[in-house]
Amino acid sequence: MPGHGRGRVIGRGVRHGTADDRPGTLPLMVTPVQGALVALALAGCVASTQTDHSRIEVDSFAEVAMGVDVGIKVAGPEAGTRLAAGRLAMAEVRACDEALSDWQDSSERSRLPRTGGMAAAVSERLFDITAQSIEIARKTEGRFDPTIAPIVQAWRTARADGTLPDPAALDAALACVGWQDAMLDPRARTITFGRDGMALDFGGIGKGFAAQRASGVLVASGHPIHLVAVAGDLVAGPMPPPGKPGWIIRKEDGLGPPFELMLLGEAVSTSGDLEQFIELDGVRHSHIVDPRTGRALRNRTAACVRGPLGATCDALATALCVAGVRDAASLMRRFPGYRASVTTAEDDVLRTWSTTPGPEGSPCPADAVTVPDAATRQHP
Repeated sequence: MPGHGRGRVIGRGVRHGTADDRPGTLPLMVTPVQGALVALALAGCVASTQTDHSRIEVDSFAEVAMGVDVGIKVAGPEAGTRLAAGRLAMAEVRACDEALSDWQDSSERSRLPRTGGMAAAVSERLFDITAQSIEIARKTEGRFDPTIAPIVQAWRTARADGTLPDPAALDAALACVGWQDAMLDPRARTITFGRDGMALDFGGIGKGFAAQRASGVLVASGHPIHLVAVAGDLVAGPMPPPGKPGWIIRKEDGLGPPFELMLLGEAVSTSGDLEQFIELDGVRHSHIVDPRTGRALRNRTAACVRGPLGATCDALATALCVAGVRDAASLMRRFPGYRASVTTAEDDVLRTWSTTPGPEGSPCPADAVTVPDAATRQHP
């Protein structure tokens, strides 16, 4: 571990953007994913007078929740029902924040006991995301781990001071991390930690989870034409916007070339460290930390994942950054139906791995997604 010299902390706040003035587009919101520069343009469309969608209009709703910009587009024939549905979806995102936040002392997650062996009854939201997180941790062999909270806090404190965590403190935090020791009882809906000092962190899955739940609220309210964006984690409803086959998403991570994809009935998430890192003695330390070692990534990396569930896409994007191009293939074989790409900058050389098709490819059934064995594609 390098010494604790002073350094500069890099990490900008949320930015806003607007769509261009071309006909057929709605205002968009561009925000970087927390911990990564990801510009995702959410291009919608106005109602077409030449189609059966002539009475359908699209409304956009925006507010700040979970520490990021949240944008929701809802289509339907009645303004009043669109407004009600948008409010319900936003309320669901806020409810997720109140349940999962590690910044709010009053959140349900923050109130969980940190004493080993003490069972705590929890809400359906908290139980559901914890269960999903543990399953993803198992499949990724700990590259994603919801019990990383002690390590995250150690790094958060050190970054605020412009230093690296004390090695002894980091080792102590690492001793409190391990998804295998987070035990769930579905019947009683309880969570029990197997060690003292354990805590949950949903920074790598919470936004995708909230976007998926908000999408579910919109479908249940009779509005299947929608797009939910919680920062760079997006979920599109099962029906396309009026006059279009799907929602056009522009993805840019600062490493690979930007591309557009069409999203319908799927989710897409990105993760990376272009904007949030600390640099000490010429060494870059990402905000993305390997839960297995407690150490931050040192090579620039970015990942994009597309598939059926927003929570899984979100967590997989983080896990792929930890896995890198070398281990991406073995990881993705455990997630049929998900498409992904990961790019890593090593010694000024960009190495990229992707499924076939990658996230930019057109939708396809799970058995059509292939995972190539080739470790890398190199870009000059």
